[in-house]
Formats: sequence, structure tokens, C-alpha cells
Amino acid sequence: MPTDNENEILLEKSKTQKKRDASALQELGIKLTQLSDEQLQSMPLPNTLLDAITTTRKIHHHGGLKRQLQYIGKLMRDLDPEPIKQALNKLQHKRNHDTAKLHQVESWRDQLIQESPTIMSELLESFSEMDRQYVRQLVRNAQHEKNQQKPPKSARKLFKYLQELQDNSAN
Repeated sequence: MPTDNENEILLEKSKTQKKRDASALQELGIKLTQLSDEQLQSMPLPNTLLDAITTTRKIHHHGGLKRQLQYIGKLMRDLDPEPIKQALNKLQHKRNHDTAKLHQVESWRDQLIQESPTIMSELLESFSEMDRQYVRQLVRNAQHEKNQQKPPKSARKLFKYLQELQDNSAN
């Protein structure tokens, strides 16, 4: 049966595992440096770490940047990284959701311009407040611009209109 001293040795992390953990925390710190100021403010970060991250943006010399990132990793070792990881995942999920919404609007616009037979009725079912006449006018203009090889002004207007409909229905 192992003694208390032997149990402590078994529970202690290996040097390799400590290095892996420190490297993972430094990678997390690098991800934090890539966020905007608004996103950083929404993160549960202590002021010392927030200051270190904002300082990183001012450093352009490779050696200094590397040292600053190591410092951020050191600061991260004193924190519980789980709330930070969860907040980053939440931001990533929101970004993915927003991208999917934009792709959906692009798909609707393209189907309308290509005269898909069912898309207009599907959109009218989804968005009862949609102005059918305005959408048809934008589609005709977009098709004309495409045939004349002009800039897609009406296609952009159609995209914005469909995006507004989607945003209004989400609220």
C-alpha cells in the first residue's frame, strides 16, 4: 500500500504534462489577443491579463512579441481557464450562427434571381410582412443588371431587404 508521500508523487503532474498545459494556456492567450476590444470586454478577464493583451497589440518586434505572449501564458496559469474557454466558444458559436444566417440570405437572393419557382412562396410563408411587388422589382432589376454586366446594385438591395426581413422575424 502506497504511503502519503508516494500518493503525492503519483498525483503530481509530469514535467511533460506541465509543459503541455502551459503551452495550451499560451495558445488560449494568443486567441485572446486576436479578439476585438468589444469582444475582450465581454470576456471574464482580470485587469492584469487585459492590460497584457492590449500591450501585445502595440508590440511589432518578433522577440518582444514572443516574450509578451509567454507573459500572457504565465498570467493564464494563475487563472481558471474554463470560464475563458466557455466565453470564447460562445463567441465562436455566435460568429458561426451569424455566418450561417448570411449564407441563407445569399441563397434566397440567388434563388430569386435565378427564378426558382418555389422560393417566392416559401419566403412569403416565412415573412408575411414581405413586400412581394418590391422584391419582384428588385429581382427584375438584378437580372437586367446581370445580363447587361453592370454592377449588382439591385442584388445588393435585395440582399439587404431579405436580411432585414430575417432580422425582424428573429426579434
